[in-house]
Amino acid sequence: MTTKVNKRAKTVQISSQGVRSSAWAAGRQAGYGQGWEHGYHMGRCQRVLQQTPQDSGILWELKVMYVRANGAPYAAMDDGITGSLQKLVREVIVVNPLDNVVAIAEATRPDLVLVLDAAGLSFPVEHVQAIRALGIRTAVWLPDDPYHSDQTMMIVPSYDYVFTLEISCVDAYKGLGCEQVHYLPFGIDPERVKLEYVPTSYRKDICFIGTAFWNRVAFIDEMAYYLKDQNVMINGYWWDRLQSYQTLASKISGYWLSPEETAKHYFASKIVINLHRSIDDQSHNSNSKQIPAYSPNPRMFDIAACGTLQLTDARQQLDQFYTPGVEIDTFSSPQELIAKIQYYLSHEEERQRIALRGLSRTLKEHTYRSRLHQLLTITNGVQ
Repeated sequence: MTTKVNKRAKTVQISSQGVRSSAWAAGRQAGYGQGWEHGYHMGRCQRVLQQTPQDSGILWELKVMYVRANGAPYAAMDDGITGSLQKLVREVIVVNPLDNVVAIAEATRPDLVLVLDAAGLSFPVEHVQAIRALGIRTAVWLPDDPYHSDQTMMIVPSYDYVFTLEISCVDAYKGLGCEQVHYLPFGIDPERVKLEYVPTSYRKDICFIGTAFWNRVAFIDEMAYYLKDQNVMINGYWWDRLQSYQTLASKISGYWLSPEETAKHYFASKIVINLHRSIDDQSHNSNSKQIPAYSPNPRMFDIAACGTLQLTDARQQLDQFYTPGVEIDTFSSPQELIAKIQYYLSHEEERQRIALRGLSRTLKEHTYRSRLHQLLTITNGVQ
């Protein structure tokens, strides 16, 4: 009996196996390269974290009551302020705005009551006035200026000290008769910086996390033709407003991320976009006086603390915190942002160097401990 061999079928089979083998090898090599790059950068970030000493120990023999904003968008601020205060003063009493704060203040007699007031609506002014009537000093730190200045201008006269993250609001509040108004940006808590391994599912070339305010919607719509082919993640509420939503839907998630999850996405991404909101968005703001926004948002420090390259739209005060092109980089249009994304994705070492410098400066200069030390110096009349 003679066995016939189908040489052509055998050749095709071997050829197909060769293609699969070649594709597997290429994929393995690409995956190895990406993993090596991420691991190498993670190691260098951890070294920066370890080699940047942080002050510790109590500096102030004070009892401070801290009233949390207690809303999801302010969780990182509440936690960072609470943790840093506990290492800075003798005693910290942490309360929520719905607690009987006046009674607790009367019973515990703190040296200072510090309120983080979200949009000027978190803590009733009558409670502030009642605490002041007890002879207890009060201070408010405003995280939403100038976007809700219609509300904040109604509450600031009730406080002894006013701290705002927006420098343009200082004169506006002084114009209401407030004598003690100070510019004080937010920061980060180094003990909450976790530069550790995250699963590959988090790793993206480009990441943007934030609410879809209308100026952001218009900006991303202009970039949709480019972003649709990129390894990008967009997260936040209301992104279904995009005209290009169907084009980008697979890259968008519309749920809230905790500070811990947000930090993982930042750290795992090669580039994180920071796009400030506009002051003239009447559908979301209450800023009828159109107080301008010159100061960077708190997100700027959060991103830089994750050891990733931050590309941000420029704010007037930006260079007081970071040097563009050295520790961070900026853009002024969708086209410029696309050009810089393309550049940094093809210049990996430069991208990592800038990210590391941004991380280092954040750990050295932009911590809640340093901000709160400045606040306590002011409220205690120390020159």
